[in-house]
Amino acid sequence: MPLKEGSSQATISKNIEHCMSKYKSTGKVSGNSVGSTKKARKICAAMAYQSAHKTATHKSLLSKLKGK
Repeated sequence: MPLKEGSSQATISKNIEHCMSKYKSTGKVSGNSVGSTKKARKICAAMAYQSAHKTATHKSLLSKLKGK
């Protein structure tokens, strides 16, 4: 499942929403079966926040490199 890049709250929310819609249609999150909606939401949120963290870190590193 490709997550959109970005670290804004709107992007994170859309990533969680997209992940949950995939879960509701397939019963799986990122290819793995999940027993409950609550657990799926936690996994989707973790994936979205991790993606946001990577994006923010990448942008921060790029701006530091350009500043040199």
